[in-house]
Amino acid sequence: MKVYNFNNFIQEKVKESPISNIKNYAHSLSKSIKDKLFFLSNIKDTDLIVDFGCADATLLSEIRKRKPQIRLIGYDISEEMLSIARQKYTNIKFTSNWNEITSVLKNYKKATLLLSSVIHEVYSYSSTIDIKIFWERVFNSGFEYIVIRDMIPSVGIQKQDFLNFREDVKKVNKYSDKKYLYSFERIWGLIDNDYRTMLHWLLKYRYTDNWEREVKENYLPLTLETLYKKIPLNYKIIYKHNYIFEPLQRNIMTDFRIKINHTTHTKMIIKKYK
Repeated sequence: MKVYNFNNFIQEKVKESPISNIKNYAHSLSKSIKDKLFFLSNIKDTDLIVDFGCADATLLSEIRKRKPQIRLIGYDISEEMLSIARQKYTNIKFTSNWNEITSVLKNYKKATLLLSSVIHEVYSYSSTIDIKIFWERVFNSGFEYIVIRDMIPSVGIQKQDFLNFREDVKKVNKYSDKKYLYSFERIWGLIDNDYRTMLHWLLKYRYTDNWEREVKENYLPLTLETLYKKIPLNYKIIYKHNYIFEPLQRNIMTDFRIKINHTTHTKMIIKKYK
């Protein structure tokens, strides 16, 4: 009898590959912009927004259109991305120096930190020490609000997921591009053996333009339960929504003729209380 492992959370560190197609990479990020703006209707009093991993600043530009009175700062470690952002948006400050961020924070009382589709990248390209520093910066820099939007499913697998898994994985194997699937499985293991591994594949199979980079990224480095444990006692969750990203669901239905029932994403607002 074959045993299926439904609690496998791979945390393999990978070396960062360069983005082979910057334009397509930025375009792929822009597809979920509307979903990433959810926090604007839930946070009314912020006076500063820092976008951690701002890339080409498409998200910040959309915020500027809706909230022109709020100070915006884009932070990214990629000077190539920052160069693109600075050329496109001259009225937004950009930096790769976190000390500049902490210096500016002193002048604001209701600052917001955005972590949009960035946590999984931090885990993929950082050492254990760097990941620890990342969380310290998130919660100890003085931000009033922390906004998270990323691929962070729960550890629990629903009974319906288990019942559908064997039939679903047959279809995924049948309709997947074998070249990309095999390269994925060489790193992450067979999708046949693990529901979470199959889910990981379904989250990334369309990003073939920068495949050498994408295939090595761990899209699912932590669970919701792990994230909850990282929140300090002086911060509280004031908004939470666990869901399946609808465009992803449509693509999976079209490409593989299956429906995913297990949540794939979370949106969360965490507020600091003195």
